[in-house]
Amino acid sequence: MYTKKIDFDPQAHTGLTIYLNDQLVAMNRKKARPFILVLPGGGYSFCSEKEAEPIALAFVAKGYHAGVLHYHVGAHRNFEHALLDAKRAMTEIKNIDAQFKVASDKIAVVGFSAGGHLAAAMSTLLEDKPSLCILGYPAILTSFAEVMKIEAPSLDTCVTPATPPTFLFSTFEDNVVPIENSLRYLAALEENGVPFESHIFQKGRHGLSLATQWVSTTPEMIDPRFARWFDLSCEWLTLNWYAAKQELEQTQASFPPAPLDIPLISLMKEEKNRRLLLAAFPKFANKSYEKIVRHYTLNQLHQIAPEIFLPAKLANVEKRIQKNM
Repeated sequence: MYTKKIDFDPQAHTGLTIYLNDQLVAMNRKKARPFILVLPGGGYSFCSEKEAEPIALAFVAKGYHAGVLHYHVGAHRNFEHALLDAKRAMTEIKNIDAQFKVASDKIAVVGFSAGGHLAAAMSTLLEDKPSLCILGYPAILTSFAEVMKIEAPSLDTCVTPATPPTFLFSTFEDNVVPIENSLRYLAALEENGVPFESHIFQKGRHGLSLATQWVSTTPEMIDPRFARWFDLSCEWLTLNWYAAKQELEQTQASFPPAPLDIPLISLMKEEKNRRLLLAAFPKFANKSYEKIVRHYTLNQLHQIAPEIFLPAKLANVEKRIQKNM
């Protein structure tokens, strides 16, 4: 394993530590590996070490490249500066020496508590977003930003359809960050059609990290059930980076879909198509109605409600969509 520390602001002790799997180089293999950027928690007062290197090394052991960002905290706490730290970290990762074969299009961020706040901010506020986001018992709302003594918007209000797919894990019994933070963020993801997976465990204190004996300082912080989040998140990374992509590519290669066979949620990502469909079917403007039908194709909707989705109207819609493609 190759490690390197990149200092950002020595006075504030900010910077990026990278952990690279160099077996690829030694074995002359060419396959690029994804990179996992770890953002430890600590309420913007400090960076929790149990949510830093142990997390990065766990992902390295799974075959990923990884890194830990120490951002502006404590006497230097400042949300805007922390977000700039995260932005610079993304740039540094993409500039890693090509010999290490970092897949620059597969950079995921994993943040815990306040680090989850910063990870969610990267996913909603940065132009150069991570491709996937993992949030562990994250602080999201303005009310908690005030507790952390930073000025930041409620990040649930910043979610857009461009927010990357998200994996969120937390506990109902979290004794520091109310579960409302997670639920509000999940609701915002759903509202914007952003894919997500969530595991909200009933039991568990705040700050469990990996929840194993090797990172826990007290018995109550060891929780084998909660510890399952790590393997589940790795499965989710594979699902989003490889399995789903390969399935989609195979389907498209074999049977390029016609507009009427494309789910509405995909069609309506293109603003011209969205306006066209809203004009043809005004009911789509009702958010609740759209949520019901958005995973169907127009052909499927014709089968369900032929009196609404008339063949002549669908043919006209298809012809106009094809002009936009």
